[in-house]
Amino acid sequence: MSRQRGFTLLEMLAALAVLAVCSSVLIVAFGQSARALQQVQRSDRLSLAARSIMDEASAGALLAGHSQGQWSGVHWQLSVSALPATNSAAAVWRLDLNVDDGSRRAHYSTLQVRTRGAAQ
Repeated sequence: MSRQRGFTLLEMLAALAVLAVCSSVLIVAFGQSARALQQVQRSDRLSLAARSIMDEASAGALLAGHSQGQWSGVHWQLSVSALPATNSAAAVWRLDLNVDDGSRRAHYSTLQVRTRGAAQ
């Protein structure tokens, strides 16, 4: 009597069950990575907007006050204030920027040093 080789039906069902469990774990992992990628893209968008707005604000003369606007769908509010004067030849300005795209919000702050008497 010859013995047949191969898998039994029970072994095939067990292998399919293991494959299904592994596949569901991978699908969940891919879903989480897709959500994380979307969050990073939104954060990058806010960072890019903040960098552009700060660069534009610090390129010209700095004047104390508040301004706001829209930049590529991102609402922003900028507050510029002069720090208390010292007896030095430099003026220190503080720029506080809030950016908001509806679902995320971020705050950025920086200091700018400008020579007194020159175009600030």
